[in-house]
Amino acid sequence: MQLQAQENPKALISTLNRKFNLVQDYTADVKMVFDIPGVKMNNMNGKVFFKRPNKFRIKAKGIFFMPKQNPMQNISTLLLDTSAYTSVISGYETIDGRSCAIINIIPLKTESELILGKFWIDKLDPLVRKSQITTKNNGTIESSNTYSSNAAYTLPDQIVIKVEVNKFKVPKMMSVDLNKKSKEKDLSKQKETGTIRMDLVNYKINTKLQDAVFVEGKE
Repeated sequence: MQLQAQENPKALISTLNRKFNLVQDYTADVKMVFDIPGVKMNNMNGKVFFKRPNKFRIKAKGIFFMPKQNPMQNISTLLLDTSAYTSVISGYETIDGRSCAIINIIPLKTESELILGKFWIDKLDPLVRKSQITTKNNGTIESSNTYSSNAAYTLPDQIVIKVEVNKFKVPKMMSVDLNKKSKEKDLSKQKETGTIRMDLVNYKINTKLQDAVFVEGKE
C-alpha cells in the first residue's frame, strides 16, 4: 500500500509519537567519532542505554563528553509532550531524497528552557531526519539521522551532532585549547562548530532494562 504524504504538523507529530511509544527501552553498541576544534579526543566504542520516560546513559571506557541537550535523548521527550508547545510548518526540504516538512516547535511557557525546536520530519514515513534545538543555556544543537532496519522504532543507525564549540563545558582533564589566539583566527574563518558522529548497531529493544543500569559505577 502506497503511503500518503501528510501536510498537517499535528498529524505528522502524532504519527511520529506513535512510533516513539513502541519503545519502552533499548540498548545498542555505539562508536563515537569526535571532531571538536581545540579538543583532542580519540574515537571511542561504548554502549547506549535508554528507558522511558527519560533515562539515558552512554557507557564507555575513557573520558568523553556529549552535549547536555543530547538529541538522541531529548527529541522524543520533547515531541511527546504535545501540551507544552504549538507547532507550525515553516517550509519543506528534501533530505537524502526524502521530502520533509520543516516543523517549528514553539514552547507555550516563557520559563521553558527551550527557545525553539526545528524538526525536518519525513512526510511519507514520519521520522526525524534532522533537528535543530535551541535552548537558553546551551545554544543550538543540530543533528542529522540516518535510518534502516530499526526505522519502525525511530531508532537511527547513525547520528551526526553539530555543536557550537563556545557553548561546550569541557572537563578539565581533557587536552583543550579552545581559547588559544592564533594567526589563523585573524586570517581566515575559524571553525566554530564541531561534530560528534554516533554509529549504532546491535539494538536490543524492550528488554525490560533495570534502573540500576543508569547508575554511574554499575555494570
